[in-house]
Amino acid sequence: MKTIKLNKRIKSLSTRVAVLVTLGGTLVLSALGFYFDQFLQHSFKDNAQSRVQHAFERLAFNISQVEFNLQEGISFIRNHEPTLASIALINNYEDKNTYNTFLLDEEKKALAEELLKRVKLSFNDTIALYNQNSELIAYVARDHQDYHLNFISYDNSQIQLMRRWEYQSEYQKTPLDKLEKDVMALRHQMFYDNKEVEEKILVTYQKREHALDMRSHMSIRLSPNQPQTAHIEMSRILDEDFFRQLSENLNVNLTLSQALTSGSLISGDLFPDSGSQGPSRPLRIQESSEAYHASLKIDSLDGPVYLTASLARGDIKQILEASQQQFLLLLLLAAVFSLLFIYLIIHRSLQRPLHALMEQIEHIEHRDYRHAKQLTTGDELETVSAKLNQLARSVQEREQDLVNSKAKLEYMSNHDVLTNLPNRRFFAHRLEYSLKQAQSKQTQLAVMFIDLDQFKQVNDTQGHHIGDLLLTQVAERLRSYVGRQDTLARIGGDEFNILIEDLTSCQQLAIIAQKYIQMFSEPFTVQGQEITISSSIGIALYPRDGTDSVDLIKNADLAMYQAKEQGRNNFCFFSDDLFEQLSEKTEMTYELRQAIQAGDQFVLHYQPKVCAGSGRVASMEALIRWISPKFGFVPPDKFISLAEESGMIHTIGKWVLEQGCHDYMRLQEHNITLEHVGINVSNIQLQNEPFIPELMRVMKESGIQAKQLELEITESYIATDADSAIKTLQTFRDMGLGIAIDDFGTGYSSMSYLQKLPISRLKIDKSFVDGLPHDSDSIAIVNAIMSLTENFKLEVTAEGVEYQEQLEFLAQAGCDEIQGYYFSKPLPFDQLVEFCQARNPGNLRAL
Repeated sequence: MKTIKLNKRIKSLSTRVAVLVTLGGTLVLSALGFYFDQFLQHSFKDNAQSRVQHAFERLAFNISQVEFNLQEGISFIRNHEPTLASIALINNYEDKNTYNTFLLDEEKKALAEELLKRVKLSFNDTIALYNQNSELIAYVARDHQDYHLNFISYDNSQIQLMRRWEYQSEYQKTPLDKLEKDVMALRHQMFYDNKEVEEKILVTYQKREHALDMRSHMSIRLSPNQPQTAHIEMSRILDEDFFRQLSENLNVNLTLSQALTSGSLISGDLFPDSGSQGPSRPLRIQESSEAYHASLKIDSLDGPVYLTASLARGDIKQILEASQQQFLLLLLLAAVFSLLFIYLIIHRSLQRPLHALMEQIEHIEHRDYRHAKQLTTGDELETVSAKLNQLARSVQEREQDLVNSKAKLEYMSNHDVLTNLPNRRFFAHRLEYSLKQAQSKQTQLAVMFIDLDQFKQVNDTQGHHIGDLLLTQVAERLRSYVGRQDTLARIGGDEFNILIEDLTSCQQLAIIAQKYIQMFSEPFTVQGQEITISSSIGIALYPRDGTDSVDLIKNADLAMYQAKEQGRNNFCFFSDDLFEQLSEKTEMTYELRQAIQAGDQFVLHYQPKVCAGSGRVASMEALIRWISPKFGFVPPDKFISLAEESGMIHTIGKWVLEQGCHDYMRLQEHNITLEHVGINVSNIQLQNEPFIPELMRVMKESGIQAKQLELEITESYIATDADSAIKTLQTFRDMGLGIAIDDFGTGYSSMSYLQKLPISRLKIDKSFVDGLPHDSDSIAIVNAIMSLTENFKLEVTAEGVEYQEQLEFLAQAGCDEIQGYYFSKPLPFDQLVEFCQARNPGNLRAL
């Protein structure tokens, strides 16, 4: 065993290399012995200077690599057509006063996704995109190890910062002061000549606290004579961690400072000219009792920044002294064996095996991964040869994995994860290509926009898991119906697009659309339960309804909404009437915003609510009216929905709340005391966090008591998120406010939620009152509601009472309050005062 071990040691590569090295050492040992000590004494500073010089060169190289990555990271935008198209869309259509949230926010989200991909691929920290007016569109920034995506939106002409983290799916409104933390500005600031960033990508340096901000800049112009289309920036922060890690790798202490410390020595600039990486001449090293150190500067936009490299003197001296002793000892021991084996070691044991290894390496270099002949030397070279063959196989496998991963990423970027259908991005590219083909061939094509009816209700009642399974089945059924040359894509949520090419007539489209409508007539089976769902389809035709992809998709979307308004489960072609309706809606939205700014076009009317038993006026409901200079009297059912869509409902609701509370208190000046005033509150108001503080402020300023105010909500608010609604309503009840469910029975009420709701009143909808006292269904519904209120100890108000026989039926059924034209229509404040003063509670039976 000992003989075998000895043979292995003699054959080991380390032994052979040691003999070779010691032979050369022995030959020069006598010459070096005399000068060795003198050389070590003078080499300390030279060694330190060499290491510091190398450290600065390595630092300069790393910074140059960062600069290259910053330039490459934003260069994509010059030729990236989707990004340029999105920027052009934003530049052309973004209007802060009439901001199209659906169109522009989706584009900005897509831009933010693209920016995230670019900043992660280039391993940088932030990337920002500005529009033609140098206003911020979107940006991505890294916080520790995670990125967050941001874009600028507008709500009622107010800037909104929308943010989500890369692992989240929904954007949330974020305070604007977060921009400062991310070192972002709403408007881009120029620190350089505009022409510089038009001709090339410019990289600048800026001071940051204990860090250096490297930022690349580029402006985009479609042609030299046109104004700026966009500006893009990407940054990398060289912070203390960067210099600490580099210092550990180089074993040299590198630090960054805003000013030179006492005793520091400047050796020049880190980048003395554009063609060098690091100092072009030897550094001047300053020596102290503890260390060697030198400083270089970098010129930034804020002034010079200094980089200092220092090397502990004691560590070098200790290492060199230890090396001196070990080196001399090894030379003396190895010299004894050096002369006997030099030829055999070099020629037979090293030269030929190394040549064979180089051949293996050359095969791998030329991507020839075939199994090469393995060495049988019995030493480490045999192991290296085996490892080279293994490396060749690993490289081949990894290259194949890279090819597969690239193909998979390309597929995922163009397909929806849930349904495996092409996604919005793929559909947009395909539509652009098809439009060019149709233009050259002078043929027609159509875009179908399919939206599932009541899909949200499925999600809310069955859960999102069932909704996803339903979408998967819908996608499979659509795929089986789509023509071979047509393109089907899921563009988001429950919305699908179909591109139909080479059309001959609109009748052909109508037949195809009817086929898709009929496709949904058969129920879907999801986890053992049948779900019946319909669809609404909008159709836009090229070139009649639009000549570009944006107009075609938008017009098909408008036609789809028209199909929904016509009763759903239907299809509708885009027409000029739809465009006129959109224009009217846009114009009315503008006039509504002007009315809010003017503050004198809204009035409140009050409809009395009479006690069914005594006939006295018990309370009143505040109802808003809009008298528009342009449209005249606008019914609330026309402008309230616009206010909710545009976010103006917050301002309108605040005014109604303030005016209603103050008018209620004014009644007391006329010796009129009612139990409460009912004020309608929109779902959007209730979902807004500042609503409760605003409510408390209005109550304090007006002097109204909590029991004198009753908030009227709709059933749809409860159905949206029942648990959250219960918590909010409980807060109101804890304050002492009354809560009434308006138009009860027409929405999504559930008995399981009704018994949990902290409400005080139900209001019977006019549609049920109209059939009294003759319609059996109306009688049954009203009696059921009265039973509910009795069981849950709730007050009940009947709306829309117009006839004596309706009043008598409701009074006999136990209804508490009567509201309707039988007693009075909604009245201005002065007429309400007269009505209350003239009303005699004792003559109810005579009326």
